[in-house]
Amino acid sequence: MTCFLGGKGEESLRGGRRLGAALPDYRDFDRLNCLTQVVGEFENITPLRVGAGREVSLESTVDIGVFRVGGVPCVPGSSLKGVMRSLAEAFQRSKNPEAVHDPWEKEKVEKEVKEGFCPICGIFGNTELASHVKIYDSYPLTKENLIFVKPGVAISREWGSVRTGPFHEEFVRPGVRWNFRMDAVNILVGPDVSEERGKLLYSILQTFKVYGLQVGARKTLGAGLIVLRKAEGTIFTLEKGEFKRMGGWTL
Repeated sequence: MTCFLGGKGEESLRGGRRLGAALPDYRDFDRLNCLTQVVGEFENITPLRVGAGREVSLESTVDIGVFRVGGVPCVPGSSLKGVMRSLAEAFQRSKNPEAVHDPWEKEKVEKEVKEGFCPICGIFGNTELASHVKIYDSYPLTKENLIFVKPGVAISREWGSVRTGPFHEEFVRPGVRWNFRMDAVNILVGPDVSEERGKLLYSILQTFKVYGLQVGARKTLGAGLIVLRKAEGTIFTLEKGEFKRMGGWTL
């Protein structure tokens, strides 16, 4: 595990502060100071379905299908990013409930534009700030025996009887490995960094590895539990116009 920059070196890679601002100004997309790239693999421990909705093709034998790209099951990066943002908000809310707000909450967003952005918006963005994190679509690392079909019914809470069904749902079987990639622009992510955004993202990845995250449908029934099996982070910086590796870590 490599220690990155600290002190003045790390401070030079952060978003600058405006005069009188209480929080940093993360509107720094006009330059590239550093890039943290995280690549790895995760495994779905329980059945997984990021759904394609009920509008399945006419030749399909199921009512609710798995989302596919080119016929291959896919976990969209937007789904992973949403789960990670929710976890980051939960972490921050445990420290200070007032520090977390919805990204489309107009008054608070406008206040941040004038006074500085919170760490959550500084990572994932809001209506006035683009996201500093890119999370890519994930695909299975194997193509064999991925899908199984599960029958189900919907029970009426009022009458205690079958409301709809039976219907058939597709799931990805447990034990499938998927690729994972995340890029963090102008954020140092790692175990030894001092900036709050980098520490928060590293904590999310640790949680992903130790406890797992849930993504997709049927989460209350235990479906969609994914665990990060391995991840390598690499820090790149721009030096005299050249992209150079500054440090790295293994999770």
